[in-house]
Amino acid sequence: MKTSRLIIMAVLMAIVFMIAGCDNAAPGNQPTPANPENKLADKSQPSGSATAEPERTMQLVVYHATKDAMYLVPEMHKVPVNSHPARTAIELLQAGPQNPEFVGVMPAGTQMKNITVKDHIAYVDFNDKLIKKNGGGSASEILLVGAIVNTLTEFPDIEQVQILVNGKKIETISGHMDTSEPLSRSEKIIKK
Repeated sequence: MKTSRLIIMAVLMAIVFMIAGCDNAAPGNQPTPANPENKLADKSQPSGSATAEPERTMQLVVYHATKDAMYLVPEMHKVPVNSHPARTAIELLQAGPQNPEFVGVMPAGTQMKNITVKDHIAYVDFNDKLIKKNGGGSASEILLVGAIVNTLTEFPDIEQVQILVNGKKIETISGHMDTSEPLSRSEKIIKK
């Protein structure tokens, strides 16, 4: 089981590197995000030294809601390359949109506890705030579930998503959608 996880992560990283390599090929298109690992770097070395390599980035797509609560819209994020891009994508979803024209869908206080991928299914485990802090309503539940599923199915090795709360399957988030089984991507709620 550990070997299959390592193989999946290696394949995922290879895909991310290919995507990031294509994205970074455009001249002048290299962002300079803060590198959290530089906090541990030797402070005696000047930041603009010739030995510093440019940071590699990857592009992640995260879905948020339109203000009219009718559709999901993709928001692109360039982040440093890491070994857990699906986790990073959900963390970006939790943080909410950068674009003021979009609306976040995650209930306040919702935190991801864990995410694993097995047999093309992502198992994403949240704390109970996903249910307890959800405002209810069928539109908000559809957009919340759609944002989680569509964000994760952007990754080629994820075809379906099983939403968990405190490590257990849940029948529904607020009574309008069945979340007891893995869910597939929904293109019809993405604004074209």
